[in-house]
This record gives sequence, C-alpha cells and structure tokens, in this order.
Amino acid sequence: MPIGIAIAGWLGWQAIFLILGLFSLLVMVVIFRRFPKIEGDAPVSFKDQLKVLGNLVIVSGLFLTFFRESGNSVMFTYLTPFLQSILQMKLSTVGMLMLVFGIFGVIGSQLGGFVVDKWGVVRMILIGLAVHVVSLALLPLFSSLPAIGCLLIAVIVLAMFTTAPAIQTFFIQQAPQSANLVLSLQTSIIHLGLAAGAGAGGVMVNAASTVLYNPWLASLIVGLGLVAALACVSLSGRNDAKPAQN
Repeated sequence: MPIGIAIAGWLGWQAIFLILGLFSLLVMVVIFRRFPKIEGDAPVSFKDQLKVLGNLVIVSGLFLTFFRESGNSVMFTYLTPFLQSILQMKLSTVGMLMLVFGIFGVIGSQLGGFVVDKWGVVRMILIGLAVHVVSLALLPLFSSLPAIGCLLIAVIVLAMFTTAPAIQTFFIQQAPQSANLVLSLQTSIIHLGLAAGAGAGGVMVNAASTVLYNPWLASLIVGLGLVAALACVSLSGRNDAKPAQN
C-alpha cells in the first residue's frame, strides 16, 4: 500500500495498472516455466455444480461472504479520503498507516487460524463479525480524535482478517467433498461483494458529500452479514441434529 501510494503520487494512479500488468506477465512466465505439471480435479458438469446451491447452509454462508465483503468495500475503497479529509492525515502519513494496517492484517490472519483451533469456527465467526460491526459504527463518532479513529480502523482490519480463516474453514467443514467448488463460488461472491460495496460507498459519498458516514453504511451491511452468519449457524445445527435423531 505505501509503495502504491508513493508510485501514484510520483507517476499518477494510471501507472499502478501498467506496473501491475507487467509484473503479472512476469509471474505468469515464471509459473509456466518453473511449476511442474499436475493433474487437475475431475471435470464437474455445470448442473452438478449448481446442486451445491441447494444446501441452505452454503447459500446462507455465501450471503455472509457477500455482505461482509460489501461492507469492507464501502469502507476500504474510500479509506484514503477518509484518513485525509476526516482524520486530517497527510498523504505521507497515510502511506505509513496503510503499512501499519497491513501488519494488523497479517497478525489477524495468523491469529485467526490459532483462535479457530482454540475456540471453534462458529464462535470465531460470530465474535469477529460483532467486533467488526461495532468498530465500524463507532468510527464516525471519534472523527475528531485521529488517534482513536486510527485505532478503531486497526481493530476493524484485525477483526476482518481474523474472521477470514474461520469462514473458509466453515465452508470446508460443511462441504468437504465439494470444497474446491464451494471455495471457488465464495471467491466469485467476494468479488461481487467488493464491486457492490464500492458502488454503494460511492452513492453514499455523492449523497452526503463526505466520506464521514461510510463506516455507518459499512456497519449496517456487515451487520446483515452477521444476521446471515446466525442463520447459517442455526441451519448447520439443525443438519447436525438430524443424524442424532435417527
């Protein structure tokens, strides 16, 4: 993030896409030349792929992913203007803060895997989403206190990355025989949510002429993700109870 901001300030934001494109081509060549050939999964017909959508636990989990990523996108697509115009940070400071937030993300990813093993998937998802929602809701209230605002953003990033391994694990647990298919569907939903959230955030900015209220919209949308998670957990519990009754 800091490198990207520096390049954008030096060469313009368009240069980022050119540089990323060139690096992607380089990586593609290296992968093609260096990686060994391996067998892929057995082909799955489109009809069979759609069958997984008959599982209400999986569907509610995909709604959880959509709302979570949409809420994240509402906030983080406009994070730089939020830091500059609301928390009054200089551009050079924004670059360093992005690095700090990235470190919190790495910590969250590592912590998420550890906590899932200790607490279990369901508890981690629900607690992580609850912290996420509350932190977003509090952020505009502390807009006049930049230190607290930055701390809340760090907590949001931590909650976001801590929850991600738990959600992935939950999908694998629910459909172990179709894990690759389900995770590929989840990836598609992630990108759909990111696009929807960026658009919704733009509508909010145009309506309010400020990014101050984007965290509240993000909190509301991630809150819908929490509702979807509760539905997902409830449906999963019913499915687990059926064999015991038999």
